Amino acid sequence: MTLKVKTSRFGELEIDDDKVIKMPDGMLGFNEERFIILNPENGGPFCWLQAVDNPSLAFVIIDPTQHSPGYRVNLTREEYDKLQLGPKSEVVLLSVVTMASEPRHITMNLQGPIVVNPDRMIAKQVVLEGNFSVRQPLFPAIEPTRKEATPTARTVRPVSRISNLGSGMKLPLASNM
Repeated sequence: MTLKVKTSRFGELEIDDDKVIKMPDGMLGFNEERFIILNPENGGPFCWLQAVDNPSLAFVIIDPTQHSPGYRVNLTREEYDKLQLGPKSEVVLLSVVTMASEPRHITMNLQGPIVVNPDRMIAKQVVLEGNFSVRQPLFPAIEPTRKEATPTARTVRPVSRISNLGSGMKLPLASNM
């Protein structure tokens, strides 16, 4: 089955139902619970996390592991369970980006990543403890050093780059834009 999704940026799109990511807790500060990932042509490393039920709500996202080597997310037992992860489950990590006219001012939120279980199409935005920035420069002149957080629960490692989200993971990518 397909679903028609209206967007303020890309018009009306037809998306397969199985491409919808469910976020029961929504994004911090928002109530929407269903999202799709849009990957417009010439978008570079940037994609859009578009709310299915609110045409004007979309977040620019990126794969944080491509810009912050060694970035890892430690999930609490509750977060792990909400995402319905198993012992060998893999996840996809996404970071919300704050765009700017000058590339050196573009930032990503490493303290509040979105963790996606691609097998169940369930996601959760988590708030990490430790030395993570909500405005980490995406293209820093000199990469800042940061200490790795001590694992307090299960450490999950991302399995793919955001550009590969659709290959074998059934995550929604609208590549026909």
